[in-house]
Amino acid sequence: MSKVIHIHPTEDFKARSKAVLDNPGQRKNFRGAMDFLQAKRRAQFSELDELQGLRELGASIRRYSLANLPRLLEQLETNLTANGVQVHWAENPAQANAIALEIAQRVHAKRIIKGKSMVSEEVGFNHAMEAAGIEAFESDMGEYIVQLAGETPSHIIMPAIHKTKQEIAQLFADEVPGVTYTEDVDALIQIGRRVLRRKFAEADIGLSGVNFAVAETGTLCLVENEGNGRMCTTVPKVHIAITGIEKVVQKLEHLPPLLSLLTRSATGQSVTTYVNMISGPRKADEKDGPQEVHVILLDNGRTQAYADDELRVTLQCIRCGACMNHCPVYARIGGHAYGTTYPGPIGAIISPHMLGLDQTYPLAFASTLCGACNEVCPVKIPITDILVRLRSEAQAKPETEEATLRGSGAARTLTAATVWGMWSQVYSKSGLYKLASWFISRGRGMSPSDQGAWTRSRTPLVPAPKRLRDLMKNRKP
Repeated sequence: MSKVIHIHPTEDFKARSKAVLDNPGQRKNFRGAMDFLQAKRRAQFSELDELQGLRELGASIRRYSLANLPRLLEQLETNLTANGVQVHWAENPAQANAIALEIAQRVHAKRIIKGKSMVSEEVGFNHAMEAAGIEAFESDMGEYIVQLAGETPSHIIMPAIHKTKQEIAQLFADEVPGVTYTEDVDALIQIGRRVLRRKFAEADIGLSGVNFAVAETGTLCLVENEGNGRMCTTVPKVHIAITGIEKVVQKLEHLPPLLSLLTRSATGQSVTTYVNMISGPRKADEKDGPQEVHVILLDNGRTQAYADDELRVTLQCIRCGACMNHCPVYARIGGHAYGTTYPGPIGAIISPHMLGLDQTYPLAFASTLCGACNEVCPVKIPITDILVRLRSEAQAKPETEEATLRGSGAARTLTAATVWGMWSQVYSKSGLYKLASWFISRGRGMSPSDQGAWTRSRTPLVPAPKRLRDLMKNRKP
């Protein structure tokens, strides 16, 4: 069983971060993994013009989908229902779990096999089912590893990225009956597959996430590499898909550019291994597939983000994890330090809507605002702008026009308010600004004379594309 990690105010976040920073081995592992993923992504987007064109197309599709979200959700429900899919709406995690539990109890289910689903992590699905006496078993290899270890995912694409080969080998030897210690990766994968194969055959219900839902056809799109998603959605008699309300797009033709951006940004693959299109339960003349298909459409704070013109862009996210892979903060502290389902830059901007800003405001400050996340986001979410907005909200005076989110003002203190008030006065008046600048410039002698240690610790800059290098080389002064 995985453990629940609750986010608490800044003291706990600092403690979790420090624990990782004090672990050189873990920091080295994360840095190596992030460098590897960055390199794979660069190899897939070698042409700058193609990348920018594809990003703009992907962002346009997501913006259009969100601009028409209420209509598209109604259209999606109509067409899913016409296809024989049962649609359920959940306002919060408790409702989502109650819906799934009612389905499970109606069919007398004792075992649920799960494909990868971050939304199920978001609602605490496994714990809700286990509390009702129903086994919920992860079939994604990374999710299986962290479930076996009693942990939560540390990355939205690669849940067990924080674990070494040796740690996984010891985990299997300790937790899987009849398994001896081996560091052979292929052997470890085969051990996991043998266990999972039995679980597919025994499961009463299969649960999956949804990458995109197509409104005009009532189709659920699910991408994966291992085949467990396809097994979860076809072998058991009942299939439950759970997804956030923002995942809808209007047309099938909107999928190819989004899928291309997703797989290349997430894992550096030109195309994913499996693309599953699900449009209904098994028909009378079909030999496989579930007898029932259910879709749970989850809000859980998404409508709060949607209602704000500036924050709505948060919902454009396609959950590729590229922002995490390129974030200098995430690369040093990992996912568990954040304490939320979605870590890294995307977690910092979406978690406040799910859990409240009072519970998550430290995450908005856990950023250098370097802009790396903005540069690699495949759908052009201005993450740093949103982080600045959330910082302002966290320090806003409650019950004012500046405090619009649930939990606004949680980080406000009299000292900070006074300091920022003085700063505002200085920077809004030319005379005060010039005077402050004069005094500050007198302290330049106190700055370090040797900054080599700082520069040596930074990640090397990414080489520019050849076309850009040639342009800069030939550029006249």
